[in-house]
Amino acid sequence: METEKIGDVYENDEPPKYGLKLLLNHEFPLKSKQLLIPRPKQIFEMMPLTARYFKYYLERKFQRRRPIMDYIHMISAQRMYGCPIGGIGGGTIGRGFKGEFCRFQLYPGVYEYVTVPECQFIVNIRDAKKETIFQSVLSTYSKPKKVLPSWEWNIKGADCEYTALYPRAWTSYDLTKYGIKLICRQISPVIPHNYKDSSLPCAVFVFSAKNISNEPRDVSITFTWTECLGESKKKGGSKLDLERYSAENTCGVTLEQKIADTPCTFTIAKNKPENETIHEGYCLWNSTKTSGYVWECLKKHGRLEPDPSQTPPPPKVDKTDKESKEEKEKTKKIYKNDSIALSSNISLDPGGSGSTEFCLVWDMPVIKYKKDSKVHKRYYTKYFGSDGIAGASIAAYALRYYKRWEKQLAEWQDPILNNSCIPDWLKSALMNELYFVADGGTIWFDVAEEYPDTDPRHEFGVFGYLEGHEYRMYNTYDVHFYASFALAQLWPNLQVVLQYMFKETISIEINKLRPSLYDGKSCKFKIKDSIPHDLGEPDGIPFTHINAYNIHDVSEWRDLNLKFILQVMRDYRLLRGHNAPFNTERYRSMAYIDDIKEGTEDDLYSRSTGQVDDPAPVSPDLSTNLSTDISTNLSTDPSTLERPSGVANILELLYRSTEVVEDCGEKLQPQESTAIVWDSKQYLCDMYPSCVALLRRGLDWDRDGDGLIENGGFPDQTYDAWVMTGPSAYCGGLWVASVSAVHAMAKILGFTDDEKEFNTLLEKAKDAYERKLWNGSHYKFDTKPCNSEVVMADQLAGQWFLRASGWTEPVFPEANVKKALHTIYENNVQRFLNGRMGAVNGFIKGPRPGIDTTAIQSEEVWTGVTYGLAALMIYEGMHEQAFSTAGGLYNTLMKMGLAFETPEALYENGNHRSVAYMRPLSIWSMYHAIITKPPQHGATSNGQPHHAKENHL
Repeated sequence: METEKIGDVYENDEPPKYGLKLLLNHEFPLKSKQLLIPRPKQIFEMMPLTARYFKYYLERKFQRRRPIMDYIHMISAQRMYGCPIGGIGGGTIGRGFKGEFCRFQLYPGVYEYVTVPECQFIVNIRDAKKETIFQSVLSTYSKPKKVLPSWEWNIKGADCEYTALYPRAWTSYDLTKYGIKLICRQISPVIPHNYKDSSLPCAVFVFSAKNISNEPRDVSITFTWTECLGESKKKGGSKLDLERYSAENTCGVTLEQKIADTPCTFTIAKNKPENETIHEGYCLWNSTKTSGYVWECLKKHGRLEPDPSQTPPPPKVDKTDKESKEEKEKTKKIYKNDSIALSSNISLDPGGSGSTEFCLVWDMPVIKYKKDSKVHKRYYTKYFGSDGIAGASIAAYALRYYKRWEKQLAEWQDPILNNSCIPDWLKSALMNELYFVADGGTIWFDVAEEYPDTDPRHEFGVFGYLEGHEYRMYNTYDVHFYASFALAQLWPNLQVVLQYMFKETISIEINKLRPSLYDGKSCKFKIKDSIPHDLGEPDGIPFTHINAYNIHDVSEWRDLNLKFILQVMRDYRLLRGHNAPFNTERYRSMAYIDDIKEGTEDDLYSRSTGQVDDPAPVSPDLSTNLSTDISTNLSTDPSTLERPSGVANILELLYRSTEVVEDCGEKLQPQESTAIVWDSKQYLCDMYPSCVALLRRGLDWDRDGDGLIENGGFPDQTYDAWVMTGPSAYCGGLWVASVSAVHAMAKILGFTDDEKEFNTLLEKAKDAYERKLWNGSHYKFDTKPCNSEVVMADQLAGQWFLRASGWTEPVFPEANVKKALHTIYENNVQRFLNGRMGAVNGFIKGPRPGIDTTAIQSEEVWTGVTYGLAALMIYEGMHEQAFSTAGGLYNTLMKMGLAFETPEALYENGNHRSVAYMRPLSIWSMYHAIITKPPQHGATSNGQPHHAKENHL
């Protein structure tokens, strides 16, 4: 990949080595659709629930509200997507890898699965005689039959390649027959630690052309746009307003319309050419009547000009009857314009190259939910205003600074892409799974006036993303537990904001009753000292009307409270990393990160802080161990410690550019200052009382007083169709880990009495967990005899989070953890499709091994759970098994065409459930694990262990 440094920006036209790579005529070899066919015994058990769901569904339809989960009209994966465009919280627009604009998510919570053919790029190539020798829409998507009759789709898919490495994408067009090679580079401002630019609702498209012929060539690129999700075409629809504008350095065209009764202005812009007048290079047109003019104008002139037939003739003072008749005829031909277009030319000498840029902006600054009287301002309005006229300003800003965005993206991505310890497939997967942070129905509102500056929401707003495109609940907490690794590492202030939002709900009790769909019993919306399942739905009042989920009584869910506690502890460690001093360039280099010293493989942080020069022996005792290793030294906040020169932090190391140390003879470039993150000690102080209250609330579920909670005999955790009864591996493990975490918090903050109380509880819980659930090969699913041989893939979720929080002392016996992981790998992974689809949730050992078919979810593969399992394998030194487990799943997903719509679940027959889901963001826990504990064997062929190189189906 050729990179030219220019000042403080990077020019980079060529597609990268890594990413999703597809020819534009690609056909996916594996089929997959959303089709749930329960087994007869499952159908019988689900009949009462199904009947109650139908009643709920009809009630919502009568209220003209969408169900939060629509099981009647489920959406199968479209198997067509590339990188979506747009920043975080301002709406997104999907793009197909073949070049189309599709899947619009502009009004919060509303996804429109439509492809709009009028939204296109068109290329025109002219020879030395200024004659058009080639013109085509830059897409290989099927040409529509009823619209744009004169437009031509002449691109050959076999000659073009698409590369997606989120948040950027490249499309290479081989037009050598006409003397041109063309590359389109798509850039969205989704930039870790850059909160201002990451909030912008825009994308930049850079077209780079090279003349490989022996004569001059003129290349014209035209960007066309039309009314999307159009309400103006409905009876009594809204009015459209189209305008051409010219600013100081940019010019463009705007289209103002309404989407879901909310004003939205689309702007397409370019840098202003010196010799172009305001009357050139643009066109307002009608998508059904005058699209032919756009095509023929380009073909004739190589650029756009306003359509003269769409301009009314000047008024005349004296009109004869003939003139009046002619005027009426002309007036009839003037159609209502609903589309805009902008063109830009690149003149190339033989062998020459050049480029041009476009920016697309959609400005929908304020949101008012139907049931909410409050008007919400999107986060980007903090910088660009909320009056709905910011499109031109945002476009000018984007066109000016997109190269700096790319520089920042390179500084973040290059250490990952160049890390020989990371398999090639994982480098692509890490980046491309991040699409959901922006494309997850995400909302991000500015609320600076509502909170004091001692609250992170004052500076960073409030944040929400949906559980999935089909499961429309904001910040579903049992799922966010898995996905949170992405925010916690890349946008830590948003993770902090989300935690404060949930903290605020803990003391709330909502006495209003509603029936649960599972058993029909009435239950309160929420009880005190509990974490809600979610923070509302788009059809309600998000962040105010919480717990939209109505299948179970979630106040009795065993996992929600515990997942809050574990995230607090994990976040504290990562925030400490962000806040630590960082005084020299040496520790920012990948050369240093790869320089693993014996005995420090587990902890990059301790090496960066210079503590490995005189290593202390590892003690199994928590209090001793926490004081000997800064990565787990939770008793003292690192910001108060004196550190040696060059003290570093783990997250600085994660996302630095690929400079090497000065001893290697390469010059180190100065770095920009890192983003300020919320103070770790303040965070822990604020969260601790809530964690204690939640833990003590959990003691109500310890019926026999042995220190270990029991499940209630209904699906009372994230597996909401899989019943656990009594002590269980999943919830019991989360409980033990949470007690250990709160015990550590008490030690850090100096609450001696609490520390003693929770230490006693921890010892009891550990003993009961091992005694009741360990069977010699794995932790039992629960204590029911019929489940004694069920191996659950997610049984060690508590240990996973302890490792991510820096724990090295054995809360769970190390030998048992390793044995359980090997049992999971041998059964749930290897014996399930030979490891080609990750880890099935439940597998039965014994003389007749096979998938556990007790429940629908027991026989599913959950993508996010598989990635979390792989992360724990890495923490425990099982890198080869981890890469084989997760790599087999990723390879299958790509062969099915499920990129940028990763589902929650896959089935043995290849079908899927719930497209575009939150949980797969857990793949970022794998990166956290690799950095914490790189493979001891170092680099391997293609960055993968030899058994994990290929996972062919």
